[in-house]
Amino acid sequence: MYNSGNNIAGQNRKVVIMPKYLFWRGRSLWCRFPLPGHPMMYPMGIKTTGAGPDKLRCLRDGETKLAALRTKAMEGTLFEKAVEQAPYNPKYWRLVGRYWYHHLRYQKSCGSERFHLLHSLRQFGPRYASEITRDNVEHWRQSMIADGASVNAVNNRAAYLNAAFKYAMSESDSGRRLSYNPMTGMKKIAGGRIRSFLLTVERFERNYKYLLTGEKYRDDEEHKKHSSPWKCPPDPRFALFYLSLWELGRRPLEVSQYTWEMVNTMEIDGEQVHIFSVPPEIAKTDEYDNVVISDRLWDEMRQLAYRTGIVFRNAEGRRWKHWSRHKEKLEKAFGADAGWIRDCRRGYVTYRTEVVGDDPYHVRMQSGHRTSSIFDRYRIGQLRNQLKVVQSPSKHTNFIHLAKSG
Repeated sequence: MYNSGNNIAGQNRKVVIMPKYLFWRGRSLWCRFPLPGHPMMYPMGIKTTGAGPDKLRCLRDGETKLAALRTKAMEGTLFEKAVEQAPYNPKYWRLVGRYWYHHLRYQKSCGSERFHLLHSLRQFGPRYASEITRDNVEHWRQSMIADGASVNAVNNRAAYLNAAFKYAMSESDSGRRLSYNPMTGMKKIAGGRIRSFLLTVERFERNYKYLLTGEKYRDDEEHKKHSSPWKCPPDPRFALFYLSLWELGRRPLEVSQYTWEMVNTMEIDGEQVHIFSVPPEIAKTDEYDNVVISDRLWDEMRQLAYRTGIVFRNAEGRRWKHWSRHKEKLEKAFGADAGWIRDCRRGYVTYRTEVVGDDPYHVRMQSGHRTSSIFDRYRIGQLRNQLKVVQSPSKHTNFIHLAKSG
């Protein structure tokens, strides 16, 4: 780039040596290297301030740029323009379709609440993700309240919208990852109704026995009107599934997918314990989740005639997906005290923490809840526990004597 020489005074100086194909036109760097589609002399798009160090910088940049042009000429890509990828901006219905099967359908109670997702699809389905703003979401929520929708329903519908954007923001494929969620920072609408029904042990045992043994017609006259003597025929298959929900404390959708291949044996404190090793895609965890099988449930499971495939299966040999018919049976027999199928998990948490007195952290490990906030919602008998605290005599009275002596 430069060479050393002597000036008239005998002092050393640096002489800039121009590259072969580069030359200056004023303060602009030009090139005369023959390239297809270029004139004999063409500018490099590099300009200098005129200072010596800046000229050296321009020459280095010019050589680098010329080398890149020569490489493109040799590869035949000189006239190909770099295609800039447009930012990922799908329509909302595409987000729902992408994350429905493996993610969104596990929100809440799956298919029974699918209609909540349809509300956001009708409102924002044809709109691009970047066009859905925070103001749009807030206006949508308030319009549903004005139309008579309950606060719980509105919060559930907005939860699906929030979940779709959250999954898109955590997408592993950078080309399909969003950096925007219109519901960031938005809180649930206050005033939602919390279901206070508690499935106690007595209610569960009554429901379980009714499903297991069924109920016959009591008098002969009523029996003559029907071809079957059963008012409610027994269904031991669903009774076993109902028992598993109570003993495991897990979500119905998760338990319905348990297979015999997940069953393992572990030794804990010298005792052989059976567990379900649930895969992450079913347990919604990062790693395999171990769910301990109670002795009561294992005694029922080992009496089954099969040892492969789905453990808790229906008469067709498939996993349980719909149980509204059995829910109607219990409601017809016991009314509102029958409860829902999902009440098994609520009752499990309350029974273990308040009646048995187990550590809530350990109960949470078994039930699979991600946060402890759900215990504040499920533990119905808090006032009863507060009363016990107030009425229980204190065993530590030293502080009373200290207060009196002070």
